[in-house]
Amino acid sequence: MRLTATALFLAAMVVAGRPMVLFTEDFSDVPVGKMPVGILVLGGNFKVGVGERERFLELGTEPVSMHAVMFGPAKRDGVMVEARILGRRKGRRAFPAFGVGLNGVSGYRLMVSPAKRKLELFKADALVREVPFVWKPDRWARVQLKSWRNGNTLILEGRVWAEEGKGPVRPLLLWKDDSPPLPGRATAWGVPYAGTPIWFDDLRVVRQGPN
Repeated sequence: MRLTATALFLAAMVVAGRPMVLFTEDFSDVPVGKMPVGILVLGGNFKVGVGERERFLELGTEPVSMHAVMFGPAKRDGVMVEARILGRRKGRRAFPAFGVGLNGVSGYRLMVSPAKRKLELFKADALVREVPFVWKPDRWARVQLKSWRNGNTLILEGRVWAEEGKGPVRPLLLWKDDSPPLPGRATAWGVPYAGTPIWFDDLRVVRQGPN
């Protein structure tokens, strides 16, 4: 069987250990009100919406609970998930919460929690790490969670930054796990506490090269 030039290039990237995009979705070709192929809804009212300039995945305001979607291939380590997310507050005290995750629903979840002024990392439903974080409302933010292995230890790196800025070189949140979970797909999470929709765009899963 002959391999195409693209297949040969991707195979070379894997051998070289370079980053490789495993999944990407910007919703630009998905009909409004529908869901794209390859994204599994785990709860909540998700559908593709449209703004003035772009389409995105919208999480509706009801019910007010933790909701998620799952996407990309199942991986255990050496992978990064990233998404652009827009949440809006309501008044002075009502804030959404949102984030991304790795290793499936029982794996890791990096959450921006504006009401607490925290960036939080969960393993399944257990909070394992938190750091102070000031959220800027009504603006797109990039949320990124990366994992890589150092011997038998899994290193988790969390980053969040404004869309128009550059991502921080050093992670805002760092945690080490000596008992990593099983392989699982990437996730994106939202809780519409503020009673306003949460928007997700530019979902990406990337295989990482060696650190």
